[in-house]
Amino acid sequence: MFATANDSILRTVAGTIGTVFFAGACLIAAAGPAAAAEAPRASVVHYSDLDLAHAPGRSALEFRIRAAARTVCANGINGAAGRNAEARCVRDAINSAKHNVAAAVPAYQG
Repeated sequence: MFATANDSILRTVAGTIGTVFFAGACLIAAAGPAAAAEAPRASVVHYSDLDLAHAPGRSALEFRIRAAARTVCANGINGAAGRNAEARCVRDAINSAKHNVAAAVPAYQG
């Protein structure tokens, strides 16, 4: 019926640990939608009308890929950090797209 000092300390420690655990779980759950909002964006680049076996067709596809990458990566952040992040995004998007096209279209030599 009467709690000892050790029981009181044990309940306080257990309560503190529980509070920290559940607060952390709430923060993780709240961060989920923000992380989902920052998911990579994508754009479809059509190339079925191009002859990728020849230079003019490859050049046209590369132009389309660059334009799509600039559109997808535009971040609207001013300053050097924003421009650097945008340039890095464009470079990565272009490299990824070229790799994907080369894997899917044997005639592509980009």
